[in-house]
Amino acid sequence: MLEISNISKTFAKGTVNEHAAINNMSLSLNDGDFVTVVGSNGAGKSTLFNAICGSFLVDAGKIILDGEDITFKSEHARAKDIGRVFQDPMKGTAPNMTIEENLALAYTRSGKKRGPFSRAITRKQTEFFRENLARYNMGIEDRMKTKIGLLSGGQRQVVTLLMCTLSIPKLLLLDEHTAALDPATAQKVMEITKEIVSENNITTMMITHNLNQSLTTGNRTIMLDGGEIILDLSGVERDNMTMDDLIKMYSAKKQKAFDNDRILLS
Repeated sequence: MLEISNISKTFAKGTVNEHAAINNMSLSLNDGDFVTVVGSNGAGKSTLFNAICGSFLVDAGKIILDGEDITFKSEHARAKDIGRVFQDPMKGTAPNMTIEENLALAYTRSGKKRGPFSRAITRKQTEFFRENLARYNMGIEDRMKTKIGLLSGGQRQVVTLLMCTLSIPKLLLLDEHTAALDPATAQKVMEITKEIVSENNITTMMITHNLNQSLTTGNRTIMLDGGEIILDLSGVERDNMTMDDLIKMYSAKKQKAFDNDRILLS
């Protein structure tokens, strides 16, 4: 499904600020994989997502999605096949547009409906959006005319998730999408996330700073450091792994203490 082969990216080359953000990284995902991504600050997690989405072109290597070489495709072109939810609930939505308008825009962009935006919202589609929202008990299915910017963070993240998955993406990227939410809301959004991913068998990558969550969500965990994948856990090895084991493995690999400034150990 996703094949990343020996990609590298260095920013500010030839200057005092030169920084190798991704260093000869390779990664292979199968259909339906749900991979959690952990690492200390500056490890390259979001940079990896940016490389996959086309926010910049890599200096070397290839990125293959569902058999197609997307290495040099524009970010806009990749967006049709890749859904992304950010940590900031306001990213990925138009805050001054209504819930209905945001969902219709996402539906139009997916290719399900073509033509002028003004024609995208039909009564049938509005009912389709409402039914989908109602499933998740966030109290927004009857607020279709409400502007996104007036919703709570959790409500906005659920709308963004739905926007990304109205048309099933080939790849879903979750960039710490619950980090800005209170614990109860974060748990609810994670439950909804798991439900959507499982029901639609969506190949997914999720950045998290919660080590327990990284080991109990999905079927695989990778740890990044210095723009490299230093741990790749799945199967029985991952099932038997504890948070302490994970930290010890990191320290053994890097021969340094784990930077857990933002890591949640519960």
